[in-house]
Amino acid sequence: MPGRFRSRARRRDFCSRLPPCGRLTSACERRTIDAPLPPGHAGPPNFDFTRARYDGPVFLPLGTDRPLTRPTLITHALIGLNVAVFVWQLASMTPQLGLGNEPVSQMLRLEPGHLARAWTLVTYAFLHGGFMHIAGNLFFLWAFGPNVEDRLGRAGFLGFYLVAAAAAGLAHAAATPASVIGASGAIAGVTGAYLVLFPRTKIKALIVFFIIGVFMIPASWFIGAQIFWNVVVTGMGRSGNVATVAHLGGYAFGFAVGWVLLAARILPREPYDLFTISKQAKRRRQFREIAFQSRRRKQRVLEGKERGPMGVDADTADRIASMRADVATKLSRGEPEAAARAYRQLLEEHGSTPGAGVLSRDKQYELANHLFRLEDYQTAAIAYQRLLEAYPKHDESGQIRLMLGRINARYLNDPIRARQLLNQAIDELGDEQMIDMARKELEALG
Repeated sequence: MPGRFRSRARRRDFCSRLPPCGRLTSACERRTIDAPLPPGHAGPPNFDFTRARYDGPVFLPLGTDRPLTRPTLITHALIGLNVAVFVWQLASMTPQLGLGNEPVSQMLRLEPGHLARAWTLVTYAFLHGGFMHIAGNLFFLWAFGPNVEDRLGRAGFLGFYLVAAAAAGLAHAAATPASVIGASGAIAGVTGAYLVLFPRTKIKALIVFFIIGVFMIPASWFIGAQIFWNVVVTGMGRSGNVATVAHLGGYAFGFAVGWVLLAARILPREPYDLFTISKQAKRRRQFREIAFQSRRRKQRVLEGKERGPMGVDADTADRIASMRADVATKLSRGEPEAAARAYRQLLEEHGSTPGAGVLSRDKQYELANHLFRLEDYQTAAIAYQRLLEAYPKHDESGQIRLMLGRINARYLNDPIRARQLLNQAIDELGDEQMIDMARKELEALG
């Protein structure tokens, strides 16, 4: 179980923070939820932030391996604002300075019983309970914020961050009457979006547990571990003074926003975002099923267990011939999108029938190229594969294998199949430029 920070001082706020650095709240001790802070109480004015100690494992993100396309601005500004507010908190708790700002701090933290103070749904995310509390949170923001800001844009990221803070605060308020401070609800929103946008990005993380070292960990594992920890401790009722429900609210908000932005194409999709990976995984399952059924039916025809040249009855064979003719007609009319729809319907209804998804050599090649230009990479892969199977001596078989290899490498996340096709393409291609292209694709696969 993550370690905790302990202090001689006692404060009864919930502190919102991310778990992998232990219990990042030197100012907060365990409290009972049914004992809310009395009016006007903002914690001890003489709290010593420097006397907390730490015990427990550390999982601290230091950065990522994804390059940026623009300088980071909003993330650094948010970090600076959090630090400035924390310095103000320190000053307000130092009697010698005579600032006496405890009531102001109280007005900025989120108290579920006072949601009419709507500003606290944002301001609580800029207050922290100690050095380790703010340091842990800002390390996470430093690591994950720049890439999300890069994808959402500066204005979009700022709006997203503030709304994520509010969403996390509302989730906390719905679960407990205890007050809460800390940026980790908003940062959980950032990491939730990161999980959707960059699941295969590697996170450079400092680990202090049974071993000490810096390791590169896939983002899906690193963030997934944070979500799992929060779910477990919340379900067991062992969250103590940690606002795990706020974290879960932030994760859910960030994940949902990232998914919707990709699904609605508000953000351009990338080959390795979670939405595309999920979609391609479904199509790969369909493709494998079609291929399996095709091989099975072909074997049964050879064994004499099914009728007809395609192993179907006369009515079904007529239906297949009609659908193939419809696809070819639409291609001849210059209607590639209509032809693609008709071909997908043909595969859906008769894809497992041997030879059903094959047109004449030139039409099949034309159809496959149109499907690729329409960004229907899974169906394009099927069309190219059927072309190679039906016409193995095609004069452009090397180029077809090159194209099919690139589709598997870049869009279908199947590097093993991609390598096989690219090596075959190199053996068949006679054009040095295309051979060089195939070799570069192989180098990119590693």
